[in-house]
Amino acid sequence: MFSAIKSTPAKICLGISALVTLVYSLNFMLLADCYVTGGEGCFTLLSNDTVTGMVSYGNGGPETAFNGALMFGMFISTGIILNEGAKGMWKIMIPGIIGFSAMTAVIWLYWGDLDSSDLPKYVTPVTTAIYAAGYFFLKAEDEVDDGLSDFKMGVNIQDKPALAALSLITIMGVYYCVRAILFPEETIEEFGIGQADDAMLDAGLGAPSKVTVAVGGSLFLIYTMWTAMVILDGAKGKWAIIHPGIFFLIASLINSYVSLVDNVGAEVHRPVSDQLTMDWLAGPLALLLVLFAYYRLRDEGIEEGMLWDGEPMTPNHFNIMVITWGIGLGLMFTANIMM
Repeated sequence: MFSAIKSTPAKICLGISALVTLVYSLNFMLLADCYVTGGEGCFTLLSNDTVTGMVSYGNGGPETAFNGALMFGMFISTGIILNEGAKGMWKIMIPGIIGFSAMTAVIWLYWGDLDSSDLPKYVTPVTTAIYAAGYFFLKAEDEVDDGLSDFKMGVNIQDKPALAALSLITIMGVYYCVRAILFPEETIEEFGIGQADDAMLDAGLGAPSKVTVAVGGSLFLIYTMWTAMVILDGAKGKWAIIHPGIFFLIASLINSYVSLVDNVGAEVHRPVSDQLTMDWLAGPLALLLVLFAYYRLRDEGIEEGMLWDGEPMTPNHFNIMVITWGIGLGLMFTANIMM
């Protein structure tokens, strides 16, 4: 397993990083409402260790689930490196290190009076250091920096419709990241949740903390940098940084709409604010734009060197994989809601 990586220390570091992001992503995507209510009367892999009456109890379930989808994409990106090799994967790892570092900073900056489990305060910097160490260990034998010296910023997408789509996604990403990382309190106010009652808190529908919002912005920063890199460095061989974004968006979109269907007719729900409506619409728009640009850029070599388990993958294989993953995630989220 992981035979595509030559460096044993790098395998260990990236293996740990993949495991951490997988556990957190599944816990947040599937069990966010239970996580934010301290696991009282329900099952969760991890808990924020809160009980009724605490400041952090029942806050930010949907936003926690969104962060889980972001982490799921990061797990996919690390899996690509482990299974397909690290040559030239600086394009995945440098934005990842920047995003994880930003996440560490905002957790410590905005923690304030949160009385939930402080495990994320320590897991995040440790995981960031391990991920960065993995990048360092990949330099010698695995040629992780291949092509980095040739990187020159400029608009290197020839297809105008694809360029327009990627540019719009990048602008949307920059706006979201700046707002979430630098102005999390204003972002929370725009949700229009107000003072949550006990029923909302028991359902995990209280307003998210500044930490939760800023963590989402930090993780989203990675995807924004990946998208910008396709524009600035050209599409050739960039499948490895587009695929994680596609799977993150699919997971986030399916999870959101399965939850919406589940909440139809429910007695407890959040007020439907303009900002909440915009967020619901932004998800499918972003996915459509990414897929549109991806398919347009096949002629510019975006799938050059695309592998699956070390073997060349054809465009049709990728199409089937996306559909299969979409169906699988849909069934997983639906089963989770029913349980």
